[in-house]
Amino acid sequence: MAERLSLQLAFALIALIAAIFYSGKAQFIFNKINQIIHGKRGCSPIVSIGHVTLHYFGTRGRAEGIRLIMEDFEIPYAETNFSSADWPGIKEKGIETGLFTFGQVPAITTTTGLQLVQSKVIMHHIGRSVGLDCDCSDIHVCEMLVFGSEDLRGKLGPVLYSPNFSAKLRDDHIQSVVYTWLSYFEKLAPVEDNSTDVDGLYFASERLTWVDYVIFDLLDTYVEFGRLRFDDDEALAVDVLANYPKLKAFYENFSSRPKIARYLKAERRVPFRL
Repeated sequence: MAERLSLQLAFALIALIAAIFYSGKAQFIFNKINQIIHGKRGCSPIVSIGHVTLHYFGTRGRAEGIRLIMEDFEIPYAETNFSSADWPGIKEKGIETGLFTFGQVPAITTTTGLQLVQSKVIMHHIGRSVGLDCDCSDIHVCEMLVFGSEDLRGKLGPVLYSPNFSAKLRDDHIQSVVYTWLSYFEKLAPVEDNSTDVDGLYFASERLTWVDYVIFDLLDTYVEFGRLRFDDDEALAVDVLANYPKLKAFYENFSSRPKIARYLKAERRVPFRL
């Protein structure tokens, strides 16, 4: 009798799983189970990561997006900063200890024993710990946005750190590269309407995710790039978002998040500089 009952329950369970799968609701149910277990949203939430130590130069650069998430979610962190002059020795030691896996920064260490490199990997991992992971059904969209942002960001370094950097070089880069890429992101940007939540315009999953921090950091970098001052008084600031209303709305909306707004104005925030 007990064996027959067990068999019936097994068949019932298989039938239930099959019904869920063919109903198209499997992913939704999986997400809800994940949310119940971890108390956080997203495709792959994880436990809190503890206190973070961020290893990077004393600049914004590729660490700023990491800082934005930690500031907004009040994740306790400290920084180990170093100069370009000190970097060769620090790099060598970091490679020896395994801290700088690929001989690059940023890197983080945590009180939970985590050691991690690559800026977007770090942002994603921290995001997973605070419920900022994208929904499983949107992972492809999130990856596309992040890789696209990296493509544009990668074009800035050779210009910004060129020995011949000037207002003309900046303006040429904005005209020939930045505006083209911003037009791509404008098509993907969220639309502001009367039903929009007071706290956000979101690029994916219809809620705040780590990707929004990636996009904001990218836009903020180029906003600051357009505002750079030069010795030539005739060099005018460029409002890079002026012709991209959806991106501008997203940028302003995100900037108004209370903890983000406080951080953006804080004296401890590293200035944007060459």
